[in-house]
Amino acid sequence: MAARLITLAWVRAKTLRNSLRVLRRQSRLKILVILLFAIALWAGLYFVFHDGFRSLGSPPLEDFRDTIVQILFAVFFLSLLIMLTFSNAIIAYGSLFRSEETAFLFARPFFPWQIFAYKVSETLLFSSWAFLFLALPLIVAYGVNGRSPWYFYPGAAAFFVVFAVIPAAAGGGATLLIARFLPRSMRKALVLLLVIVTVPAAIGWAAGFLRFHETGGSYAAERWVRNVLGRLSLSTSPLLPSFWIGDGVIQLKRGDPGAALFRFLLLLSTALFSAMVGVHLSRWFYRSAYYRAQFRARKHRGQWSGGFYRLLERALPGMNPELRLLMVKDVKIFVRDPVQWSQVLIFFGLLGIYFANMRNLHYDLNLPYWQNFISVLNLVATCLTLSTFTSRFIFPLLSLEGRKFWILGLLPIERKNLLYSKFWFAFIGSFVISQGLMGLSDLILREPAPVVALHAIAVLIISTGLSALAVGIGALYPNLREDNPSKIVSGFGGTLNLVLSVAFVALVIVLMVVPYHVGRMRPEAEFLQRLALPGALLAVAVGAVAVIVPMWLGVRAFERLEA
Repeated sequence: MAARLITLAWVRAKTLRNSLRVLRRQSRLKILVILLFAIALWAGLYFVFHDGFRSLGSPPLEDFRDTIVQILFAVFFLSLLIMLTFSNAIIAYGSLFRSEETAFLFARPFFPWQIFAYKVSETLLFSSWAFLFLALPLIVAYGVNGRSPWYFYPGAAAFFVVFAVIPAAAGGGATLLIARFLPRSMRKALVLLLVIVTVPAAIGWAAGFLRFHETGGSYAAERWVRNVLGRLSLSTSPLLPSFWIGDGVIQLKRGDPGAALFRFLLLLSTALFSAMVGVHLSRWFYRSAYYRAQFRARKHRGQWSGGFYRLLERALPGMNPELRLLMVKDVKIFVRDPVQWSQVLIFFGLLGIYFANMRNLHYDLNLPYWQNFISVLNLVATCLTLSTFTSRFIFPLLSLEGRKFWILGLLPIERKNLLYSKFWFAFIGSFVISQGLMGLSDLILREPAPVVALHAIAVLIISTGLSALAVGIGALYPNLREDNPSKIVSGFGGTLNLVLSVAFVALVIVLMVVPYHVGRMRPEAEFLQRLALPGALLAVAVGAVAVIVPMWLGVRAFERLEA
């Protein structure tokens, strides 16, 4: 039985080797841009983390350095564990139940547990490398700052590899159980999800709200520190794998390999146990879950969904009928793909939960400094998340038309209308979500009307520019032969779009938002207040360029495209 699994691993290794050969034939400019962007990102994170660890070694924090580092690592790795579990679960769903390769393997003499192990290991590699890439600067900066022994770095790498197996197995097993036992009815599934998620969140919010009002909304420094440490006590529980890896890395740095080995063996045994549980679940449920996932009830489809799409068409008055129909088509594709809407729901939902609970986190929001600082951070987080999702979901939309492109060519529709429909679909969705989040943030922070208006205009400019960049560059660099959006995004066009999107967000916020907020934090800096209006006008001009140039180039290239 193990020979079959080895065969699958050998096939995957051959596929990776062929992919590397193809990569050598790619444009050197593409490879250079990706390398420079990765090195710049990694170096920037390294210097930020190194400076942070260096500041912990100076008074008055030096006496609390070890405690702060332990809590920092515990929170960081717990967050990493949760995000990796979600990421693996989302990717595993498409890999285990929607992949054409999975259907092919089920028709061959492979056991379900072998297919499950093969696909989950593939998910592990695909979902974990980016998180580990971003975590390595933290570990390297910690090691360099503390003059760690030589075995610190290979030991920390071994901790990371074993740690990544736990969320991969947990995410794969959870996806398997959800596909097997979740109600087929979307209505029942949504009700169950609301009960599981909303009720605990509402209870936690109410408890925090009551505690906040019991204390009168003000905290002395000592009480604030005690409260924060109390809230973080869960992350430092010795029963969590995230605590083991954080404490193991700390023991490696201190030069205590015996204690580090004990933590490593705890992680290793937990990873092996998690993998064993996933394999046994696949023996019992994978085949039935796979067949169940392929079944789609069509008995009552159209009663509510048809009315929703008709209402959506009526909600777009004055728009070209062709654009309206194409937009409705894109909405249908998005709604019918759980991999897409689940990622949007999770990440923007987490931002929404954070914004709604800011006052329960006991920030001193009565001080103008913290109010402005947190407001700008919320805007940056929302817009950077938005840039990631336009690059992930909007950029490959035109390429995914691929094999159906010849059908669109036969329809009485101008090609430019296809691009404009993608742009309006991206813009409306992006603006509604991001403006809703920033409106919630401004409401919780009790920002005055000028700040709310400033944020609304900034979100409008950024949503428009990001949508135009994703659609225009997607038309400039289409890949009509690929049906995997992840592979489309990882190409040169997707990388270029992500780099330009992040740069565009940073430029607009620096020009339009930062001078105003810094001027509010420091009234003596009058020159910054005088820069607010010219900066806003310049940000509008940058937004106009980000819309007009990519869309013009995209329309020009797309009209010349041969399917």
